[in-house]
Amino acid sequence: MLFPNSWIRIGLAAKHKGILFNNLLCHFNMENFREAFDDLSGNKALGIDGMNKKQYGKNLEANLMDLIERIHEGSYKPHNKREKLIPKANGKMRPIAISCFEDKIVEWVIGKVLECIYEPIFIRNSFGFRPNKSADGAIKAIYHSLKRNKRSQIVEIDFASFFNSISHKKLMKTLDLRISDNRFKGLVGRFLKVGILEETGNLKLPETGTPQGSVMSPILANIYLHEVIDKWFIENYASYKNVIVRYADDAVFFFKNKDTADEFVTELFERVNSFGLSLNDDKTRIISFDKNANSSFDFLGFTFYWANKYATKTKILKLKTNKKSLHKKIEDFKDWIKTNRSKLKTRELWIKTKEKLVGHYNYFGYYLNSQKLWQYYKEIIKILFKWLNRRSQKISYDYEGFKSMIEFYKIPVPPATDKLKQLGWSPYLC
Repeated sequence: MLFPNSWIRIGLAAKHKGILFNNLLCHFNMENFREAFDDLSGNKALGIDGMNKKQYGKNLEANLMDLIERIHEGSYKPHNKREKLIPKANGKMRPIAISCFEDKIVEWVIGKVLECIYEPIFIRNSFGFRPNKSADGAIKAIYHSLKRNKRSQIVEIDFASFFNSISHKKLMKTLDLRISDNRFKGLVGRFLKVGILEETGNLKLPETGTPQGSVMSPILANIYLHEVIDKWFIENYASYKNVIVRYADDAVFFFKNKDTADEFVTELFERVNSFGLSLNDDKTRIISFDKNANSSFDFLGFTFYWANKYATKTKILKLKTNKKSLHKKIEDFKDWIKTNRSKLKTRELWIKTKEKLVGHYNYFGYYLNSQKLWQYYKEIIKILFKWLNRRSQKISYDYEGFKSMIEFYKIPVPPATDKLKQLGWSPYLC
């Protein structure tokens, strides 16, 4: 007889909202740790011990047995994380905390346990970092919530350093609502308190936050935001008139009435502050988004706006790649080609360019966004031509030769309109 695996068993139990989970360390076993090992990438940045997946896997059975024993004995302690600073679109730096490979295995299992416990109670309009959910679902939910012009008051919010501001104490209290296993929660707490070795060489001991880059950080963030915002909104404001769409810490709210939106914003600031978080005053605002208001808002790299339908005077809801996202994508490509034009072979440069274009089309490829897709393509081709001809003092291509290489490497133009993603019926419309 085949018994259901850990994740199925937890998921079935989690459908009962009043259940408290105990004895969760029984899921920290060889089967689940092997699954974690297999699933983790071997190409990610290394932690402070320099151990990669291949090295760890040479004595995999012994290493995992030792790890499991330490966890069940209570002697396991995660290593300090290594900080890496990543540039953001606004010019600031985003700190990423890189775990050692063995710690990533433990984080993966913790994250999987939490995912199975909380997935059944998360709201359907929460899209970030969830199985079978995506930014595409969030975009469609927004489009279908607004396209009939029945929810004209939009609340944009912007958290101030969300991931680094989460209160450890309040997060653990949130976990208490579903989990009574103190050993499991103690394991989560050890990861929250682990030191972060900064690029300057200083060791930071965080008192708040779930550092980005951690395998389990996204699920912890979703659990916290579910408690802080999602559940509260559903209980107090949600209706056919009022809708939430959230992707991780990015969220927008749609209301029919201005008074309701005003009341919500006032209470939202109080609610968020009570959980140790804060909103940026200048970026948290109410937008009048009536089709005649000539306004717009941005979400997940897109700008939503009203415009005339083709040659008619009828206004319809449209979207396009927003200016900041488009500019950053183009600048990122320019920086990449400048850095790698002398490091990589010409063939590799062409292949990587093709991959970058395809990735851009996959994300931004909506039929309403065709014009911006072509703008991106033309800019990328222009930059590629310029910097390939700077690989040496001798010009590598004239433009005819360059065009022949575009054909040879099958560098794709944006898909035809009928091949782009459509914004038809959506199951996420509230």
